[in-house]
Amino acid sequence: MRLASVRIERFRNVVDAQTLQVEPDVTCLVGKNESGKTSVLEALHRLNPANLTSSKFDLTTEYPRWRLARDRRQGTLDRFAPITVEFVLQESDLDSAATFLPARPPDGTLCVCTKRYDNTWTVSLVCPFSDIVRAAMATAAVDEADVPPLLATDAPPATVVAAKQAAKTLRDQGDAPRAKALTSFITVLEAYGYLTGPSLDEDQVKALAKLVPRFFYFSDYDLLPGQHDLNLLAEKVASNAALDAEEQSVLSLLTYAGASPTDFLGDNYDARKAELQAAALDLTHKVFTYWTQNSDLEVDFDTELEEVGRPPNQPPTMHRILKLLLRDNRHGGVVTNFATRSAGFRWFFSFLAAFSRYQQSPDPIIVLLDEPGTSLHGEAQKDFLRFIFSELGASKQVIYATHSQYMVDPARYEKLRGVEDRSTRDNPDIGVAITPVDLTANKDTLLPVQAALGYSISQHLFIGAGRHLIVEGGSDYVYLQRFSEQLVSLRRTGLDRRLKVVPVGSAANMPAYVALIGRDMEVSVLLDGDRTGRDVQRVLAQAEAGLIQREEIVVIADVPGAVSKPDIEDLMEPGEYVDLFNLAFAQNLSEATLPPTKDRVVKRIEAIHGVFDHALPAHALTLNTEAFFQRVSATTLERFETLLRLLNATILRPPSP
Repeated sequence: MRLASVRIERFRNVVDAQTLQVEPDVTCLVGKNESGKTSVLEALHRLNPANLTSSKFDLTTEYPRWRLARDRRQGTLDRFAPITVEFVLQESDLDSAATFLPARPPDGTLCVCTKRYDNTWTVSLVCPFSDIVRAAMATAAVDEADVPPLLATDAPPATVVAAKQAAKTLRDQGDAPRAKALTSFITVLEAYGYLTGPSLDEDQVKALAKLVPRFFYFSDYDLLPGQHDLNLLAEKVASNAALDAEEQSVLSLLTYAGASPTDFLGDNYDARKAELQAAALDLTHKVFTYWTQNSDLEVDFDTELEEVGRPPNQPPTMHRILKLLLRDNRHGGVVTNFATRSAGFRWFFSFLAAFSRYQQSPDPIIVLLDEPGTSLHGEAQKDFLRFIFSELGASKQVIYATHSQYMVDPARYEKLRGVEDRSTRDNPDIGVAITPVDLTANKDTLLPVQAALGYSISQHLFIGAGRHLIVEGGSDYVYLQRFSEQLVSLRRTGLDRRLKVVPVGSAANMPAYVALIGRDMEVSVLLDGDRTGRDVQRVLAQAEAGLIQREEIVVIADVPGAVSKPDIEDLMEPGEYVDLFNLAFAQNLSEATLPPTKDRVVKRIEAIHGVFDHALPAHALTLNTEAFFQRVSATTLERFETLLRLLNATILRPPSP
């Protein structure tokens, strides 16, 4: 199952119902401290925890305290559900459900899970009635001509009546096959009664519940210790006692090594220790795939028998102690206790050790990370962010909460959700709000995103006046300026002075800039390619959201040319750009030496020369402006003038008098 949405209500500082739309891979909750991010993750974890033995809600401590007495007088709060989630059933889930349900659920069926304050939970299936009818018609092979009347109904009784009437008419007309299909449709529709009528029976609920993913939660409280008493851990596991976060992490580590605490208490502990050390090497290798701060560290595990007590007139009490050690080869191979090392490395390693228990599990697991890597250096946080998107999110759904600019990827801003507590002393009932990050009203919530976009360098953009023309890179800026100057010198159309050109680094950053800057100022956008491109579509989506107008978006393909999905460089004749390339890189290419294709000129050059810095040919134009424009073609000037006119037209308001 894939988590699609989460609904939280009256849990801690979440008062009114808030719905979190969840991405298929990674969702990031952004907000300042005490904003409610942890409340969201913990409520979700309680639904079906993977790494917590106690998962109970506590009405007295977790229901909004200032409302508890008042709301209790109005009803039984034990039956109130603070968490409800929707899962999309995937193909494997639909196949599994077909083994215990009368009919395979239609595509698009949702599994809805709810947990109440009395810690009972319900599982049900929901599907639009029209989808149920379509699925039944497909199974029964209903003729296309008989479909519309059935889809026009909105409940099983009316649908059955319509099918019976149509079948009778067809039989009277002698069309037995179509009538038979409609009769079969009625039987199939009845098999979907678990979706249209009474809820699932007890056995079906239990079978469905086994398909529901579990939630793995990790925070700073789950760090591995420097050492741990395996005798005590074995006793707690044997008695099914609740384990704290540290004990959970140690148990996960042992499970990853294929061992249990009791395995180290007998005579075969030396063999088990070898397996533990092998696991240490494997985890160390995984860590250093993403940890770039110090690659000379090695983690090792060992066990020692230590005296933990001496009863009167009795032999000393000896327990097997797990030791976590860290060898620093950068400093002569010095070995120290794991707990003495930096909190950042301990966090990184502890997370991988804890999650390793579930990473290869065939059971569906959703990962919840509460402020991951806050003790990591900024660059190390970027390493972990890379790990989240390239490894974790590739195999598991991930929801993580952060207030760090280094844990936010502006190129994936659609995956960000703003979490803010809007309560005031006078009105605590406002509570937490969860919104797409570009719609959040709180500037503190946006701060990590703004910092990630480089707002600390360009803060003037938030208070400046006029219209900003957002372009992808510095080369776009140079070409626009240089060609504008040349055209103006020829008494032709140049770039309107009210347009302030702002390079944002890449096309991937464009949607985030539009979403976050466009609501505070006038913005025009210039993008490479045509309007079918992925990044262009993301910007056009902002137009649908009302943050920008379509007339304020220009793509290079709006200028007629011979190349599909062109870059700004393709507005020049290929030979002209090759001349700039030669000046920049001291080469001797010619248009004739390029592959004879209709590809973009940059791509044709890269096929011969390899990838190059596109800013350097633009710099060469600046250094050789006069010589270049002495031989530039009329076609090139016409294309750039057309582009500049299109950009000027994005200024939708007339100039001030």
